Amino acid sequence: MKKITITLLVLSGIISFSACEKDDICVDGDTPLLIVRFYDMEDTTETKQVPGLQVNGLIIGTDTLEILANASLDSIALPLRAAESNTSFLISQTLSNPDTTLTNILTFSYEVQDKFVSRACGFVANYDGLDATAVVGTMEDSLWIRDIEIITPLVENSTEAHVKIFH
Repeated sequence: MKKITITLLVLSGIISFSACEKDDICVDGDTPLLIVRFYDMEDTTETKQVPGLQVNGLIIGTDTLEILANASLDSIALPLRAAESNTSFLISQTLSNPDTTLTNILTFSYEVQDKFVSRACGFVANYDGLDATAVVGTMEDSLWIRDIEIITPLVENSTEAHVKIFH
């Protein structure tokens, strides 16, 4: 009787463990960020840092969310809203002499495409048909962005630049 009980216990343990699947770990399940690179308006092949760069996301109305404060960078990664078809940002440059802040409102519009990655990761959002609109300025204006170019209209990874901004 004891042998039968032990055999049944071992057999039920083997069946229990064989019914389990390996742990699913999500490695590639991140929704990509929009990569923006800043370029020199005079030499459009050279990247150019933006001193005093500040980026705020526009939420609803006049509410903002700080993404980046007072940095000096030549590229940034921006999150796009997966539940919306556009995302707007206040992008500012603070000049030290004279103490002036120049601000542009930049809006990206796109179509959201949900892509199934795996059971562990579920779906991620990719953005297709990327378009950018902004009020771009001349040298006399308080706007510092001079031109915008979409490099690739499909945002499916965060490893390459999608947008060029000339200043």
